[in-house]
Amino acid sequence: MKRLMVTLTVLLTLAAPVRAEDLTIDLHYEPTANTEPPQGLFSVVKLLRPVKIAPFIDKRSVADTYVGNLRVAGQAKRLLSKTALSLYVSDVFRKVYGEWGGKSSADDLLLLKGEITQFRIEEADGYQARVGFHFYLHDDSGKILWDGHSSGIVRGSGRTLTPESLSTVLSDILRATFAELLEDDKLIGVWSGKVSNTYVVRDGEVTAAARAAGNR
Repeated sequence: MKRLMVTLTVLLTLAAPVRAEDLTIDLHYEPTANTEPPQGLFSVVKLLRPVKIAPFIDKRSVADTYVGNLRVAGQAKRLLSKTALSLYVSDVFRKVYGEWGGKSSADDLLLLKGEITQFRIEEADGYQARVGFHFYLHDDSGKILWDGHSSGIVRGSGRTLTPESLSTVLSDILRATFAELLEDDKLIGVWSGKVSNTYVVRDGEVTAAARAAGNR
Protein backbone atom coordinates (compact mmCIF):
# COMPACT_ATOMS: atom_id res chain seq x y z
CA MET A 1 0.00 0.00 0.00
CA LYS A 2 2.80 2.35 0.88
CA ARG A 3 4.57 1.54 -2.39
CA LEU A 4 1.34 2.25 -4.31
CA MET A 5 0.95 5.65 -2.64
CA VAL A 6 4.54 6.55 -3.51
CA THR A 7 3.95 5.53 -7.12
CA LEU A 8 0.76 7.62 -7.31
CA THR A 9 2.60 10.62 -5.84
CA VAL A 10 5.32 10.35 -8.48
CA LEU A 11 2.76 10.03 -11.29
CA LEU A 12 0.79 13.05 -10.04
CA THR A 13 4.00 15.08 -9.82
CA LEU A 14 4.92 14.20 -13.39
CA ALA A 15 1.42 15.03 -14.62
CA ALA A 16 1.24 18.39 -12.83
CA PRO A 17 2.07 21.45 -14.96
CA VAL A 18 5.54 22.85 -14.37
CA ARG A 19 5.49 26.54 -13.55
CA ALA A 20 8.11 28.37 -15.56
CA GLU A 21 10.48 30.46 -13.48
CA ASP A 22 10.85 34.14 -14.20
CA LEU A 23 13.88 35.17 -16.24
CA THR A 24 15.59 38.32 -14.97
CA ILE A 25 17.70 40.13 -17.54
CA ASP A 26 20.13 43.03 -17.41
CA LEU A 27 19.09 45.44 -20.16
CA HIS A 28 21.60 47.97 -21.46
CA TYR A 29 22.13 50.20 -24.48
CA GLU A 30 23.68 48.05 -27.20
CA PRO A 31 22.40 49.00 -30.68
CA THR A 32 23.32 47.14 -33.84
CA ALA A 33 26.83 48.12 -34.91
CA ASN A 34 27.07 50.84 -37.57
CA THR A 35 23.37 51.66 -37.42
CA GLU A 36 22.88 55.02 -39.10
CA PRO A 37 20.08 57.40 -38.02
CA PRO A 38 17.55 58.61 -40.61
CA GLN A 39 18.96 61.04 -43.16
CA GLY A 40 18.76 64.65 -42.05
CA LEU A 41 18.32 63.84 -38.35
CA PHE A 42 21.56 65.51 -37.29
CA SER A 43 20.51 68.70 -39.06
CA VAL A 44 17.17 68.65 -37.23
CA VAL A 45 18.78 68.11 -33.83
CA LYS A 46 21.11 71.08 -34.41
CA LEU A 47 18.03 73.32 -34.62
CA LEU A 48 16.75 72.28 -31.19
CA ARG A 49 17.24 74.40 -28.11
CA PRO A 50 18.87 72.74 -25.07
CA VAL A 51 16.38 70.77 -22.99
CA LYS A 52 16.16 69.17 -19.59
CA ILE A 53 15.17 65.50 -19.91
CA ALA A 54 12.97 64.32 -17.05
CA PRO A 55 13.07 60.66 -15.94
CA PHE A 56 10.47 58.69 -17.87
CA ILE A 57 7.32 57.50 -16.08
CA ASP A 58 5.88 54.00 -16.54
CA LYS A 59 2.13 54.31 -17.15
CA ARG A 60 1.51 50.62 -17.88
CA SER A 61 -0.75 48.53 -15.64
CA VAL A 62 1.94 45.89 -15.01
CA ALA A 63 5.00 45.73 -12.76
CA ASP A 64 7.61 48.34 -13.65
CA THR A 65 10.17 45.59 -14.34
CA TYR A 66 7.92 43.51 -16.63
CA VAL A 67 9.25 43.11 -20.18
CA GLY A 68 7.19 40.27 -21.67
CA ASN A 69 7.85 36.59 -22.27
CA LEU A 70 10.48 34.48 -23.98
CA ARG A 71 10.87 30.79 -24.76
CA VAL A 72 14.08 29.30 -23.38
CA ALA A 73 14.82 25.63 -24.11
CA GLY A 74 11.21 25.23 -25.19
CA GLN A 75 9.83 26.65 -21.97
CA ALA A 76 7.93 29.94 -21.71
CA LYS A 77 9.45 32.31 -19.19
CA ARG A 78 8.25 35.67 -17.93
CA LEU A 79 10.83 38.36 -18.65
CA LEU A 80 11.73 40.84 -15.93
CA SER A 81 14.32 43.61 -16.00
CA LYS A 82 16.81 43.95 -13.15
CA THR A 83 15.96 47.66 -13.00
CA ALA A 84 12.71 49.51 -13.65
CA LEU A 85 12.03 49.98 -17.36
CA SER A 86 11.51 53.71 -16.76
CA LEU A 87 15.17 53.97 -15.70
CA TYR A 88 16.35 51.87 -18.65
CA VAL A 89 14.37 53.89 -21.20
CA SER A 90 15.42 57.22 -19.68
CA ASP A 91 19.07 56.17 -19.95
CA VAL A 92 18.67 55.02 -23.56
CA PHE A 93 16.94 58.26 -24.58
CA ARG A 94 19.68 60.42 -23.06
CA LYS A 95 22.38 58.37 -24.80
CA VAL A 96 20.61 58.39 -28.17
CA TYR A 97 19.83 62.11 -27.98
CA GLY A 98 23.42 62.91 -27.05
CA GLU A 99 24.72 60.62 -29.79
CA TRP A 100 22.72 62.62 -32.32
CA GLY A 101 24.17 65.90 -31.06
CA GLY A 102 21.36 66.97 -28.72
CA LYS A 103 22.17 69.39 -25.91
CA SER A 104 20.75 69.08 -22.40
CA SER A 105 21.40 70.22 -18.83
CA ALA A 106 19.58 70.49 -15.53
CA ASP A 107 19.13 74.26 -15.93
CA ASP A 108 17.48 74.42 -19.35
CA LEU A 109 14.24 76.38 -19.82
CA LEU A 110 12.58 73.56 -21.76
CA LEU A 111 11.61 70.25 -20.14
CA LEU A 112 10.92 67.05 -22.06
CA LYS A 113 8.83 64.40 -20.30
CA GLY A 114 8.13 60.88 -21.50
CA GLU A 115 5.56 58.28 -20.41
CA ILE A 116 5.81 54.59 -21.28
CA THR A 117 2.43 53.50 -22.61
CA GLN A 118 3.55 50.20 -24.17
CA PHE A 119 6.58 47.99 -23.69
CA ARG A 120 6.23 44.30 -24.37
CA ILE A 121 7.99 41.36 -25.99
CA GLU A 122 6.01 38.25 -26.97
CA GLU A 123 7.40 35.07 -28.49
CA ALA A 124 5.52 32.16 -30.03
CA ASP A 125 6.52 30.88 -33.49
CA GLY A 126 8.26 34.19 -33.97
CA TYR A 127 8.64 37.24 -31.77
CA GLN A 128 7.19 40.72 -31.59
CA ALA A 129 8.57 43.69 -29.66
CA ARG A 130 6.34 46.74 -29.27
CA VAL A 131 6.99 50.07 -27.51
CA GLY A 132 4.92 53.23 -27.21
CA PHE A 133 5.40 56.62 -25.56
CA HIS A 134 3.54 59.83 -24.81
CA PHE A 135 5.84 62.85 -24.83
CA TYR A 136 5.35 66.36 -23.45
CA LEU A 137 7.43 69.51 -23.96
CA HIS A 138 7.08 72.08 -21.14
CA ASP A 139 8.40 75.57 -20.68
CA ASP A 140 10.08 76.71 -17.46
CA SER A 141 6.71 77.64 -15.91
CA GLY A 142 5.36 74.11 -16.38
CA LYS A 143 3.09 75.02 -19.28
CA ILE A 144 2.75 72.29 -21.91
CA LEU A 145 3.90 73.60 -25.28
CA TRP A 146 3.45 70.37 -27.23
CA ASP A 147 2.43 66.77 -26.65
CA GLY A 148 2.39 63.76 -28.94
CA HIS A 149 2.87 60.03 -29.30
CA SER A 150 5.60 57.89 -30.78
CA SER A 151 5.70 54.11 -31.14
CA GLY A 152 7.64 51.30 -32.73
CA ILE A 153 7.26 47.62 -33.49
CA VAL A 154 9.58 44.92 -34.78
CA ARG A 155 8.81 41.32 -35.70
CA GLY A 156 11.09 38.35 -36.23
CA SER A 157 10.60 34.76 -37.32
CA GLY A 158 12.09 31.59 -35.94
CA ARG A 159 13.85 31.11 -32.64
CA THR A 160 16.20 34.02 -33.12
CA LEU A 161 15.49 35.90 -29.91
CA THR A 162 17.69 35.10 -26.91
CA PRO A 163 18.35 36.77 -23.54
CA GLU A 164 21.70 37.89 -24.97
CA SER A 165 20.17 39.54 -28.04
CA LEU A 166 17.37 41.36 -26.21
CA SER A 167 19.39 44.50 -25.46
CA THR A 168 20.24 44.94 -29.14
CA VAL A 169 16.65 44.35 -30.29
CA LEU A 170 15.27 46.84 -27.75
CA SER A 171 18.04 49.40 -28.34
CA ASP A 172 17.31 49.38 -32.07
CA ILE A 173 13.55 49.73 -31.68
CA LEU A 174 13.97 52.54 -29.14
CA ARG A 175 16.35 54.40 -31.46
CA ALA A 176 13.83 54.12 -34.29
CA THR A 177 10.98 55.28 -32.04
CA PHE A 178 12.92 58.29 -30.77
CA ALA A 179 13.89 59.15 -34.35
CA GLU A 180 10.19 59.10 -35.24
CA LEU A 181 9.58 61.59 -32.42
CA LEU A 182 11.95 64.04 -34.09
CA GLU A 183 10.05 63.78 -37.38
CA ASP A 184 7.12 65.71 -35.88
CA ASP A 185 7.17 69.14 -37.54
CA LYS A 186 5.07 70.77 -34.81
CA LEU A 187 7.43 69.55 -32.12
CA ILE A 188 10.46 70.78 -34.04
CA GLY A 189 8.82 74.17 -34.52
CA VAL A 190 8.25 74.61 -30.79
CA TRP A 191 11.51 73.00 -29.66
CA SER A 192 13.56 75.16 -32.04
CA GLY A 193 11.77 78.33 -30.93
CA LYS A 194 10.28 79.09 -34.35
CA VAL A 195 6.79 78.49 -32.96
CA SER A 196 5.71 79.62 -29.49
CA ASN A 197 3.21 76.83 -28.92
CA THR A 198 1.09 74.24 -30.69
CA TYR A 199 -2.25 72.53 -30.27
CA VAL A 200 -2.60 70.71 -26.96
CA VAL A 201 -5.20 68.00 -26.41
CA ARG A 202 -6.62 67.69 -22.89
CA ASP A 203 -9.78 65.89 -21.70
CA GLY A 204 -11.15 65.63 -25.21
CA GLU A 205 -10.87 69.36 -25.88
CA VAL A 206 -8.48 71.02 -28.30
CA THR A 207 -6.97 74.30 -27.18
CA ALA A 208 -5.50 76.49 -29.96
CA ALA A 209 -2.45 78.18 -28.59
CA ALA A 210 -0.04 78.53 -31.50
CA ARG A 211 -0.60 82.11 -32.62
CA ALA A 212 2.60 82.03 -34.65
CA ALA A 213 1.38 78.99 -36.56
CA GLY A 214 -2.34 79.50 -36.24
CA ASN A 215 -3.46 80.60 -39.69
CA ARG A 216 -1.49 78.38 -42.02
